[in-house]
Amino acid sequence: MNTLFKIVILLFLLSSFLYSHSAKKKSLDKHVHGISTLKIAQDGNIILFEFEMPGNDIVGFEYLAKEKEDIKKVENAINILSDYKNMVIPSGSGECQIDSYSANILNEGKHSEFLSSYKFKCKKIKDLKIIYIKFFKNFENGNKLNIKVYGENKKSVYVINKSKKLINVKNHF
Repeated sequence: MNTLFKIVILLFLLSSFLYSHSAKKKSLDKHVHGISTLKIAQDGNIILFEFEMPGNDIVGFEYLAKEKEDIKKVENAINILSDYKNMVIPSGSGECQIDSYSANILNEGKHSEFLSSYKFKCKKIKDLKIIYIKFFKNFENGNKLNIKVYGENKKSVYVINKSKKLINVKNHF
């Protein structure tokens, strides 16, 4: 594995760790309602998925939840995000098992963003061909998902909408 690729993976994994453990410190980047991001990175037999989603796409608002009804929506969203099966499922060919996950909300002024990450260990990562995308099924306000895949063998960018339910990752890992 080349050195540059290892550095990119290390930075990606580090950023995921920091986001999940220090949500108060991240400054929110500009985002467009309806458009979320998914980053997929490989490190050996590990595959990491990281979602960044505007609060409006997840709960229908961007402000800090204070009312009972809004707090309940945020709690429900965190519960949905905490189960990887609601977001992504690697096909069985890679024999991947969930290792860890995190789900958080970041609030800054009048903006909020949900972050979730899922770490899988795969016995046959080279055989992984398809990743099922479940995001749109659970969050109807999402219209588009920008996906970046960083595999040891191949890197790709995808833009999918509600009609697409899977991405082909054959030969990436």
